[in-house]
Amino acid sequence: MSTNNTLELMPLIPYNIINYLVENNELIWKLLKYNESNAWEQDNLTKAEKGALIYAGQVNMEDYRVFLDSGQDNSWTIESCILRIYTAQAFPTNQVVARLQIAFEIYCHYKISTMSNYQTRVDTIAQQIIETVHGAEVGGVGKLYFNAMRGSGCKIQEIGSIPFRGKGIVMCNWVA
Repeated sequence: MSTNNTLELMPLIPYNIINYLVENNELIWKLLKYNESNAWEQDNLTKAEKGALIYAGQVNMEDYRVFLDSGQDNSWTIESCILRIYTAQAFPTNQVVARLQIAFEIYCHYKISTMSNYQTRVDTIAQQIIETVHGAEVGGVGKLYFNAMRGSGCKIQEIGSIPFRGKGIVMCNWVA
């Protein structure tokens, strides 16, 4: 057994976070699936419906709303909202421990961004991610934090360009 940190769980982190969101937040999934202005009022999705929104290398990316990598494909044309989750950076602090920065990117087409409750999908999803995941024990990840005392890289910033604008969230943790 190695005493060095090999980050062997790093490839599983985005999927484990997605699985955590499947189990612990309904609103995010409604805002990703339904384009209507009252998406927040729609019925909760089943696990199968949530699973059907997760991209796993299929040919037509536009059929999916949740991705395990970064960036918005500039050929995307449909009015939708998507979520991307990935390990943004890893900082080794010694041979055993590393600090990870986990990124969440939320992109939404401007025509469906504002909802009938006078909130935007992007800000609502960002808030729900932080509420759900901040301080939570996520399998293979440990606890994620939106707290500068856990990592100076924690932040929310604007990303994307018209017609897909969004927010990028960076959360931090310590992995042994």
